[in-house]
Amino acid sequence: MGLRTLRMAASAMTVGAAILAVGCAAGGSSAPSKQPGPAASRVLPVPFTITARYAAKMLGLSHPDALAIGPDGNLYVTDLSQRVTMISPAGTVLRRWGKPGSAPGEFNFIAFDPTTPADIHGKIAVGPRGMVYVSDSGNSRVQVFTPQGRFVRQFGSFGSRKGQFLHASDLVVDQAGNVYVADEQALTVTKFSPAGQAIWQIGGASGNPDLIGHHHLAAIDPHGRLVIVNDDMQKVLYVDASGREVDAFSPHFPASFPIGGACEVTVDAVGDTYVSGCGAGPTLVFDRAHQLIAKWPGPPYSLLRSPVFGPHGEVFALARNGTILRLRITVPGA
Repeated sequence: MGLRTLRMAASAMTVGAAILAVGCAAGGSSAPSKQPGPAASRVLPVPFTITARYAAKMLGLSHPDALAIGPDGNLYVTDLSQRVTMISPAGTVLRRWGKPGSAPGEFNFIAFDPTTPADIHGKIAVGPRGMVYVSDSGNSRVQVFTPQGRFVRQFGSFGSRKGQFLHASDLVVDQAGNVYVADEQALTVTKFSPAGQAIWQIGGASGNPDLIGHHHLAAIDPHGRLVIVNDDMQKVLYVDASGREVDAFSPHFPASFPIGGACEVTVDAVGDTYVSGCGAGPTLVFDRAHQLIAKWPGPPYSLLRSPVFGPHGEVFALARNGTILRLRITVPGA
């Protein structure tokens, strides 16, 4: 809650001015946004059944930040201890690697808001061949590891040029091994080749108004599109491989939502989109036509991140209290 409040306050004037500039510029345009209306009064089904709970303390985790699933179904989790922990689907810790520092294989996960130092950014993704990608926010880089934790390479450095980071955050890897990285401070998303070369960059203070703001990304949908939440604009965006917005919708969180709305997003294998807040309130599920079809109520397990989906039907989510939840999908049609 504190993180989003700070970000909104820090960027409100810049983002607002940029929107005005883009809106007045000749030729400024974006893909049309589909706007599903507020949920009808019908009772929405709950999208998940919890089948197991793994407490952070039981797993030796301190303030876990993000998780990803590998091709073998194992989980990879980052936390405040500046490590990656590999966990089996049954909740057994298999290995850990990393320590505080700036050398290869070391991490400096930092918070965007200095008043909440435990709310670190140490995002993680697993590529199609099982390689593990870690967003090392305080060292302005992305590090790549084998599933066993052996350091392979790194890319990125501190700066504001294309291919550099001011505050590296969310990342996702597509089937070709390209890596998409959000910068929490520069307000950009950069696509990198499998070798770590910057291909394109979107966002920042100009261009498509839908892309001006803070970006959260964790998924490539079944059509190969990068799925992004812009929490300043309160839109879910679908971006193709060339960096062009091709679809969008506004998820319309309830007016009583405690922190303003959408903040996290993932997509499952059939194309349903799961939109969560910043660790509080419900998780909403939208079908491929962007219609609201299910709702996870939130407490006692409000999700810190939207659920992640494994290659063999595994579904896991990280709750705000650090608990890792193993889930079974009960979404209509899933």
